[in-house]
Amino acid sequence: MIKAVIFDMDGVIIDSHSVAYQLLCETANTFGCNLTSKEIKTWGSLSSRQFWTKVKEQYNLPHDISLLINSYNQDREIELYKSMKPIPGVKEFLYDIKSNQVKTALATSASKKRMDAVIHLFELHTLIDEIVCDEEVAASKPDPQIFLLASQKLAIEPAECLVIEDSENGKIAAKKAGMKCLGFKGLSHVKENMEGSDMLFFNFNELNIKELQKQF
Repeated sequence: MIKAVIFDMDGVIIDSHSVAYQLLCETANTFGCNLTSKEIKTWGSLSSRQFWTKVKEQYNLPHDISLLINSYNQDREIELYKSMKPIPGVKEFLYDIKSNQVKTALATSASKKRMDAVIHLFELHTLIDEIVCDEEVAASKPDPQIFLLASQKLAIEPAECLVIEDSENGKIAAKKAGMKCLGFKGLSHVKENMEGSDMLFFNFNELNIKELQKQF
């Protein structure tokens, strides 16, 4: 039975992809790239290091990866979050989970700074039991480390964890970790391949933790 639900952040808690794509393009293009949001979208969900490694290789940039990563203005992205709201229904689903004594975690490829900002702005402190960000693991999704660490922090076996993801890399990581995975397909600009998820859904209002516990 499901004893914990682990949430991805970008594209699951907050619809941050469009904002990030635009800012990443602007930053990359200061290094002489000719990158577009449309192209970034085809790359799928990547951690910061994965993204800048791909940019460096594709555009033959001489710069160090650390310099490229640090060139991105996280504060500007966080400032834009202030005009945004959580994805419809996700907070209500979190309340449903907590009211049924099921544990929760946030496991994201985002930086701790961005993760902390989202938790603060959307007042998620009482709804999230544990947090894991990309800086805490040696390998990013699709490696399962981030979900296994979340499971360890929650003191819940991987087989008793349910992951909610909107990315193919996240889905692969969840399955490699031995967890069930719900694939969120509710954002029209996200074209990730979520086939192979244990269940697909388009709206958080479809979800009920007791029904999910019966199913999984």
